[in-house]
This record gives sequence, structure tokens and C-alpha cells, in this order.
Amino acid sequence: MICNQADIAKLGTILGVWAHPDDETFSMGGIMIAAVRNGQTVACVTATRGEAGVQDPKRWPQKELGHIRTDELEASYKIMGVTHHTWLDYPDGGCKTSRTDDAVDCLVALIHTYNPESIMTFGPDGLTGHDDHKTVSKWADLAVKKAGSRAKIYHAIQTPQQYKNMLEVDKQFNLFFNIDQPPLCEEDYCAIHFVLDDDTYHKKLEALKAMPSQYEAMLKVFEERLHASLATEAFVRAD
Repeated sequence: MICNQADIAKLGTILGVWAHPDDETFSMGGIMIAAVRNGQTVACVTATRGEAGVQDPKRWPQKELGHIRTDELEASYKIMGVTHHTWLDYPDGGCKTSRTDDAVDCLVALIHTYNPESIMTFGPDGLTGHDDHKTVSKWADLAVKKAGSRAKIYHAIQTPQQYKNMLEVDKQFNLFFNIDQPPLCEEDYCAIHFVLDDDTYHKKLEALKAMPSQYEAMLKVFEERLHASLATEAFVRAD
């Protein structure tokens, strides 16, 4: 099991494949921070600009939200030290109906560019049930096969303790909006169960706060409660 800073080095070059700006920071922000500290190459691809994620239309109107979230993600990456990033520019909510072959070919090109040893993404359930999440998971799987890559694919999950600490947050902010319960895995059965040290956690939190259109309200109310969940990042192997 990969569970500390030294273990993160075993992941080698990492490619994150995600649907929306903030998916990667929420799911693997600490892993990215640790990997950058280790001198590993970390790259991410984001399928959409997240323009449908409206929380406060007066402050962050939908017609401007794609640009706002683009800037927010760039600020978040700067905090985490991530310098390799690609937008696929699919419409938020539209990945499922986009051309699979085109998306897969884009990912194949990135796999050839970075030659990752580890690819991190959602599982087939999308963690929250979001169709975009489920679709990018499928794209990643197809791209690895088409590229002939030996990269290991890791799927984001929640441990039962993480989920327990998110239940109250979910009631107010509907984090798991299209699934009865996210995929859960006990700590001992995770391929990655990375518990962030204080410095890494606070840097991840700073990166999340750099995306106020998505996290300001949530962290204002639940920052302390979320610590137990955000300070753990858990993944299982796709196979």
C-alpha cells in the first residue's frame, strides 16, 4: 500500500485524467504535492471547464464561470507546483455525448508525451455518479489499451471513515448528487491510502481555497469537519 511521502515515489510519473477543474485537487491534491516535492513529473488533463457548476450565480454567473474556473485551476496548480496541464474543452455535462474516439486519441497522445507509470482518475461509477466522471474513466481505460501503455490505473474511492465525515456536508452541498453511496473501500484494501501530513494538508487546503466558486461556501461552514476526509486520499487499482 502507498501511504506516505516516500511511497508516493513508487507511482513514478503521474497523469491525472479528470472531468472538471477541482476534481484533481479534491481527489489527489496531496499526492500531487508530495510527488512534486519528490521531483516526479505530474501532469493532468481536464475534460471540461466546469461551466455548469454554478453555486452563486450573482458572484459567479454561468456565462463567465468557465473562464473563472480556468483561472481558479491555474491558481490552484501554482500553489501545488503542478506545471503540466491540458484542457480537452468538452462542454460541462456533455462528455457522454462527445466523440469517444477523439477524446481517447487526445489521451493517447498525452500518454505518449508523458509515458506515465500511474494514471489516476475516477472509477466506472464516477465516485459521485456524474456522467462526465464516468465517461473520463472509460476514456482513460480505452486510451491506456490503445496506447499499449503499461501504466497502472488507479480509481478514486472513499474509505468508510471519509464518507462518514462527509455525510453532513453532503446533505447541504449534495456532493454525491447522482449516486446513493460512493464506492467505499476499507483502508487495508486500498492500493493508495495516503494520509497527508500537516504541511501537505494545508497546501492542499490553500489550493482548494483558490477555487472559491466551488469551495468557499463549503469550507466556510465545514472546514474543520472536512479535515478528516480531505486529509486522506484513497485509490484502488483498476484491475
